Amino acid sequence: MSDKTVTEDRGAIGDGSNNVAKTLGKKIFVMIACIGFCGYALWNILSTPTTTKDTAKPHKKQTKNFHNSLAPLELAPSNPHAKIGKILLPPPPPIVEAPKNDPLLDAARRAPVLAFAKGSKSQLKDLVNNGFTNALDKFNALENLANTQNFPALQNTQNFTALLKPTKTEETKASFIGNRNFIIAMGTSIPCTLETALNSDQPGFASCVINRDILSDNGRVVLLDKGTQVVGEYRGGIKQGQSRLFVLWTRAKTPNGVIIPLASPATDSLGRAGFDGNINTHWWERFGSSLLLTVIDGATTALTNKMKGNSNAGGNNSGGGGFGDGDLGGANNIGKDTASIALENQINIPPTLEKFQGELVNIFVARDLDFSSVYKLAVKERRNKIFPRSIQRNFFHHSQIRQK
Repeated sequence: MSDKTVTEDRGAIGDGSNNVAKTLGKKIFVMIACIGFCGYALWNILSTPTTTKDTAKPHKKQTKNFHNSLAPLELAPSNPHAKIGKILLPPPPPIVEAPKNDPLLDAARRAPVLAFAKGSKSQLKDLVNNGFTNALDKFNALENLANTQNFPALQNTQNFTALLKPTKTEETKASFIGNRNFIIAMGTSIPCTLETALNSDQPGFASCVINRDILSDNGRVVLLDKGTQVVGEYRGGIKQGQSRLFVLWTRAKTPNGVIIPLASPATDSLGRAGFDGNINTHWWERFGSSLLLTVIDGATTALTNKMKGNSNAGGNNSGGGGFGDGDLGGANNIGKDTASIALENQINIPPTLEKFQGELVNIFVARDLDFSSVYKLAVKERRNKIFPRSIQRNFFHHSQIRQK
């Protein structure tokens, strides 16, 4: 080993820190480059306008000539007066007549007609005529009826369910009748004297005259003056067992010429509907001929019995002659049939009601009669009452009258 001293500087021992710094710098540079590239690409994409290219469809050229499918028009003949040939129509089909004596057709006409209906057809008829709702209700009602007949317990349950349902009633509201000075309220009874007599055999008209003034609902204004004529009508007679005739009063006419329709029924003095009067039951017309025929039948029966006895006695003595039992019985039956036919034709004669003129009847007003369109009220007073009223500082005409 030499003892020489080394005078050169010794190099420093590398610890690797420079390599790490270089590697980190490269990574940062690569990242910045990537970010820059991405930003440039994004800016390029966003800044470029989107344009759509329309692809034009290839145009097809027509290579063949166009031919019209319709037939060519025929020109009119040059000679307009030329005669057109006669057009022949096909002969009509021969009409086959049914034979006059067709046994099957005659049997079908004489056959009785039997009408019957099944449940499905009747339900279909209900669906057509009354609608689906009515038919469904009827079907449910029939089903419930069948169930209740077969199951009494179910019927009791349904009855109890029906008892738990209350009855719904409509709401009513009060209102004013109007100006009572011009109204004859419904329910007013107006006495009237008949001008014409009534007979119920034929429909006709009746007339009566009001014998007193009829006041308004508040009793202050005369609306129907005394002497007002009322006209009515009766359309039909009375039936067996009835004793009153229905009459409808149609119109009233006052002496001043004011008319108003009534449409109200006629009553008696106690308010019973219709007119009473003399009743003719036509007893003799109904039973007279039958009684006469019954008497004749009784006489005929007695005569036939007597002749029958004589014929039997003669037959026992002489052995022949006289009337037979068939002849006598036939005469007796003819008399009974004649009496029954006469009674059947005349038993339905209706009775006749007769009411004479001058009798007192009533008109039951069946609706409110309003006279406000024809009447107008005005309060009047004498001149000698104006000064005392002004002294008393009473500036109201008839202040003692207060409207309700």
